[in-house]
Amino acid sequence: MRSITIKEEGRSGYTQARGRARREALLQAARDLLQQRDIDEITLPMISEAAGIPSSSTYHFFPDLRELYKDLARNITDEMLQIELAFPVDASWHTVVSSVLAASADFFNADAAARQLILGPRTSADIRQAGCHDDYRFGVQIHAVLDKRFHLPELAEPVALFFRAIVIADAFFALSVLEDGVVTRHMVDEAARAATAYLGQYLPVILQPKESH
Repeated sequence: MRSITIKEEGRSGYTQARGRARREALLQAARDLLQQRDIDEITLPMISEAAGIPSSSTYHFFPDLRELYKDLARNITDEMLQIELAFPVDASWHTVVSSVLAASADFFNADAAARQLILGPRTSADIRQAGCHDDYRFGVQIHAVLDKRFHLPELAEPVALFFRAIVIADAFFALSVLEDGVVTRHMVDEAARAATAYLGQYLPVILQPKESH
């Protein structure tokens, strides 16, 4: 009985690992295709073929293309959260926020799949929402960076505040992608102006730095 249980567990582990590998292959194939084609030119069978996975198996993982794109949008935002941020020692909070937005723009400009899924005009609302939902985590990230460097005032909803600033910046990024295909330097500056103007309603012009940052 014990040997049967071990074998069953082994098969189960192999099946799960194989499933994860196939799922990742489909997501990568979709991302590769989005680097080369417009989003509305891509079909689920095309992704299956590019990944070398039968369509019947693809539908097991993703019942439709939107579900696949939602997962891919979430993966992309996970990657964006891993961007290493560096600031001058004497950077103001305005500079910190602007630098975060500039790093995000660089990421989008280097990845057509990210631009199409998260900022592109042809992305459906539910896909965009899957990616934008994680803006809340970017709010957490910016709040943590500023809280480490500065003495922040008492704020009723600090994370929500920074989340909204990112949403404001995203609107400028999306407009830039619509007009120019990329996030231009001008629109990064415009996004930073808008986001810091909003935050400036809650933060003083100058924040007292913490000695330990």
